[in-house]
Amino acid sequence: MFFGGMYQEIGGASGFLRSIAPIIHAFRNGGGMPQSAYDHHMWNGLERFTAGWFENHLIQEWIPALPEVKAKLEAGALVADVGSGNGRALIKLAQAFPNSRYVGYDIFEPSVAAATANASEAGVGNIIRFEHRDVAKGLPEAYDVITTFDVVHDAIDPRSLLCSIKEGLKPGGTYACLDIKCSEKLEENFGPLGTIFYTISILYCMTTSLAHNGEGLGTVGLPESKLRELATEAGFTGVRVVASDPFNNLYEVKA
Repeated sequence: MFFGGMYQEIGGASGFLRSIAPIIHAFRNGGGMPQSAYDHHMWNGLERFTAGWFENHLIQEWIPALPEVKAKLEAGALVADVGSGNGRALIKLAQAFPNSRYVGYDIFEPSVAAATANASEAGVGNIIRFEHRDVAKGLPEAYDVITTFDVVHDAIDPRSLLCSIKEGLKPGGTYACLDIKCSEKLEENFGPLGTIFYTISILYCMTTSLAHNGEGLGTVGLPESKLRELATEAGFTGVRVVASDPFNNLYEVKA
């Protein structure tokens, strides 16, 4: 049921499958397919799928696994979500922790308008704002908490992105990074989940990065060892897994 629903939402013919021809062209000739080339069917399906994480795991499991973050949110923190998409994660946080203030950044401008409308509809528009920004080029202020939810493996320049996040944290701040649970060994990514990961990687994650001459890590391009490498390069002092499921790892990354 889970996998069937995932394919229906993410891999349906009206969404991702429409991208196959231009992606084949990119494989043959170089480059990739930018986010702007996908239609609303894909974006709607992707939002419906990831919304399940935020509805069922974010407040119930992920935040309790980060007690320092939870305490800051309860007291009143300044929070940035990088790659905020349509804003679903920040909306859930704002509803649960109204003492804090939130800003979402996304490199894809249409998502900013959608997120702003969603926050207003949810009744939390007064404590959330969204901004079109390439965070790999820097953040405008310092934050108590910065989050990314399955963003780093999609990034055009993941090294610069993590450097910007490190520089954007206040002293003692925490970076909470959710990303795909995968292995650096090809043979350990086999099976049903591996099939899904590699399919999504080809049809979206890798190609949208390559479209801008990016690193193109793709869906299985950020195992724990790679995140530790990038975090160390960026100057973070520690990385640990605080929650895990078959699909994702949640990492606490300390400044």
